Formats: sequence, structure tokens, C-alpha cells
Amino acid sequence: MKNIIKHFLFFISLLFFLECSNKPPYIYYLESTHFARFYVINNYKDNENCLKYIFNFSTKERGWFYILTDKNGAEFEANGLNNIDITKQHFSFNRIGQSLKNKYIKVNFLKNIPINFNVEETVNKKLLTANFETLTVNTVQNFLDYAEKDESKKETENYIYILYNKDNQEKMKLKYHDKGAWFEVEIL
Repeated sequence: MKNIIKHFLFFISLLFFLECSNKPPYIYYLESTHFARFYVINNYKDNENCLKYIFNFSTKERGWFYILTDKNGAEFEANGLNNIDITKQHFSFNRIGQSLKNKYIKVNFLKNIPINFNVEETVNKKLLTANFETLTVNTVQNFLDYAEKDESKKETENYIYILYNKDNQEKMKLKYHDKGAWFEVEIL
């Protein structure tokens, strides 16, 4: 009988652990300053699912905002923001005015691992392929950095960058407009 009770308690504990460890991410409002809003993503993991969730959330938010992965990742004072902890992951979305037009997006690298892209250029488009399976923060920021530094987007009204993984699956797309003045992001 004691054995059955022990097994039952172990089974219940295991179910509880699995339930807690597989909770989906969600974003909630934390604070506002005179220049930006701050949100926190709970249950953050550096994987494609969380990144899709963050970028989908960003399509509804205007202006400049941050998404922190730890509610203690920023310190606020009466006058606004005091400090952002750069040892913790966070995402910064800077938009033109109060629009949805991305001026830039920065991801706080905790460890920057450079990625070598194979680049194929077509008319108003660059196709980038790299040796990865799923998106991570490092992959996303390397892709954003590549597009930001590339001057091709300034030569035409609209320009597209598409990121493919090692299996040739389309993972992310940046659509630049107005000769590189602003862009849209899509995680596929």
C-alpha cells in the first residue's frame, strides 16, 4: 500500500512539474516613461515559439517599447527609467512616432555568436541562408544586423530580406519601405 501511495505522489508531482514547465509565454504591461512603455514576457525561453509570440505582440504596439524577460530587468524612478540590466535578455522596438513602422529593433545579446550567411540576390530582394534549425535570439539579431548594415535597401522604394534555415525553410522576413526608412517584420 505504501508503494502505491509513493508512486501516486510521484506521478502527481511529475504532472505538476510538466504543467509548470510547459506554460505558454504571455506578455503583460509593467511601466511607462516619457519615452517608452515596458512589458514583461513570462515563461520566456530562447526558442522560435517565444520569438513568434514577441513579434506577433509587437505588431499591435505603437511607438517605442521594450519587452523584458525579467520583471526586475529595469529600474524606474519618479522621473522615469533609471537603468536597464544588460545581463538580462530584452527586446527594444523603436517606431517612427506613434506608428507601427519599425525604425529599428534591438535584441540584447547575452552571447553574440556571429553567423555566416549565404546570400543570393534577386531584384529588390536578398535571400539569406544559414546553418541553423530554429530561430533563436542570436539568429534573429544577426539577421536584423545584416539588413541594417546592408545598403541595398536604400537603392529602391521597397526591398525584402528573407532568412532560410539549413533545411531551406523560410523563417523570417524583413520588408523595407521608403528606401530603407522603415521596415516590417514577419516570423514564419
